[in-house]
Amino acid sequence: MTEDFIVCRCENIYMSELQNIIEEGATNARELKLKSRAGMGFCTSRTCGPFIEKLTGDHSAEPTFINLKSQPPIRTVSFSELIEGGSE
Repeated sequence: MTEDFIVCRCENIYMSELQNIIEEGATNARELKLKSRAGMGFCTSRTCGPFIEKLTGDHSAEPTFINLKSQPPIRTVSFSELIEGGSE
C-alpha cells in the first residue's frame, strides 16, 4: 500500500479514511463528502473537490464543487486596532 496522505487540508481527512468509506459503499463524491466531511472546510472543496470526484469516478457534466460564495472581511482591521481593542 502507498503512503497515507492528507486529501482535505481544511478538515484533516486522510486518503485511508476516504478509501474506507468507499469500501463501505460510498459510490459518488457527494456521499463521500457527507460521510467524511472532506470538502466541507474553509475552502469549500476548491482544493480537494476535483480529486474526490476523480477518486469516486464522478464524471457528470457539471462539477459538484462549485463555490457559491466568498467571504471577504467586512472591513479591514489593523493590528494596532486589535491590540488597543478598537474604537467600537
